[in-house]
Amino acid sequence: MKTGRPYPPDKERRVRVKVELAKKDMTISELANATKINRPHLAEVINGTRRSKKTEEKISHFFGKSWEELFPPRTRRDLEAMREAEAKRKAS
Repeated sequence: MKTGRPYPPDKERRVRVKVELAKKDMTISELANATKINRPHLAEVINGTRRSKKTEEKISHFFGKSWEELFPPRTRRDLEAMREAEAKRKAS
């Protein structure tokens, strides 16, 4: 039985981080090297499928942003709406 991650992809947080990467003309791999964060873990945190306050704070600090600017807090209702949207996307 496939369980998947407990969190759905979060496009907003991914876009926020990608904008900051573009400003510095960096890739996710370069960010991983600069922050000493494992690249697959970093990608999952950026995409929102994994939550890690420590990693999110490291990324925010690297870009000189507050945690809330890059990683908006999500309510259970927000997460459920994202899960539903992802399920619809996969079904079509």
